[in-house]
Amino acid sequence: MSLSRFCKFSVLVGTTGVAGALLFQQHRQTREWQRAARREFSRASYNSPPPGYRGPLFRPRLDFPPKPPSGDETFPWLDLDFKTEPERYLRTVRDYCLEGNIECDFRVEENGRRDWYHIPWMSFLPTGREPIHGMTMERPAAPGMLADTQRRRLQTWAVAFYNAPGAFVIGNVWKEPSRPKLDGVVFPEGTIGLKLLFTEGSAEDIPYLKESPVWHAAIAREPEAPGDRGPPVEMRLIQMDVAVRDERADIGWVFGTFVYHSSQSSDAPWRRLVPVCLQWGNDPDLTQQRYQEGARPVQTWNNPRLRDLGILPSSRPYLGWLGRANGPVDNFKSCCASCHSTASVPDKDNAVPRAIPPKRPENDGELMRWFRNLKAGEPFEEGRKSMDYSQQLKSSIKQYNEWAKEHRPKTLHNRVVLWWQGLLQVHPFPRSSALSSGKDN
Repeated sequence: MSLSRFCKFSVLVGTTGVAGALLFQQHRQTREWQRAARREFSRASYNSPPPGYRGPLFRPRLDFPPKPPSGDETFPWLDLDFKTEPERYLRTVRDYCLEGNIECDFRVEENGRRDWYHIPWMSFLPTGREPIHGMTMERPAAPGMLADTQRRRLQTWAVAFYNAPGAFVIGNVWKEPSRPKLDGVVFPEGTIGLKLLFTEGSAEDIPYLKESPVWHAAIAREPEAPGDRGPPVEMRLIQMDVAVRDERADIGWVFGTFVYHSSQSSDAPWRRLVPVCLQWGNDPDLTQQRYQEGARPVQTWNNPRLRDLGILPSSRPYLGWLGRANGPVDNFKSCCASCHSTASVPDKDNAVPRAIPPKRPENDGELMRWFRNLKAGEPFEEGRKSMDYSQQLKSSIKQYNEWAKEHRPKTLHNRVVLWWQGLLQVHPFPRSSALSSGKDN
């Protein structure tokens, strides 16, 4: 063999060996990362149980149905017209959600009547799940926001569930915990997303919460430091939200809110949840000017007794923007359907599009982009992937993305992926110094 051929052969063998070693290392790193992703996928809480706590702990139910439900289950609210019988529609949905869950205190893995599931990837960020009931931090309530007697700021924490039809879609998105499938997310009719919201306020702060169901939760000591968790404190049920997939609605979804109220005669505290509002569209033509001229929402039903019950305090002109549907713990600058319509990915730092419209939009056209009647599965902006009105699913993607930034192996492929994601993360509207920083969200 000539010297030149020998040198070429040596270089080839050496290069092949180095390439093989690099591929082996990359494969090993990828497998380790996938195992770590599976652990974080099902992580029960951001913080450990408090010292000395001996009670039950939160266990996420993530054994999602491997195939769509058979269709044997009936959904009684689909026999009702939500436009002409909104209160009856809401009470029917409420009873469905409570059945079997009151008895197990919403430890849904113990519900022998109906299957309910949680959302994965909700324990990585400091606002993530606490260990006793799996609640995550929501927007705190400023003084006077929940009642005229509320003199202090109050933390709000919540936990969400999906029934089997919705859980199948969530399971399809998260079939691989290290690689979510974001294409074609559309929930089937019959899906219900349910969220329970609890406040640290007492009946002295909010009189209508007298004898409200109490949970103990290891929440943040202060909302400014969500990851600094303290000992268990009493949290009272204040609100229950439902998102119902109903093809008859203009947006394919019906959103409803209930509030606990001590005036209700039921002996079962959970059944004192009063229907507050129902929404089946965003009223895209209802502008500030038309509201001042006397127009009101036609795609929202509001309980006419809100003021009398004290649910709508004097500090608030309405629960949702210009009278659209919303709960008392929610920001009245938006509404249920508008907020949920922004559930799309990817978005820069998971803050664009904002769930709350800008404080000072340049014109009504920009503002009303938040109040379009988007169809189920339609993204908020072109080029995004719709999470079909599921802010919970969007939040799980956000926490996964934040975790992946810190843990993804530094392979060439992954560097290219991160670079490409960076190119996609652009603001949909021109930035202006007049726009809000997003703290209202």
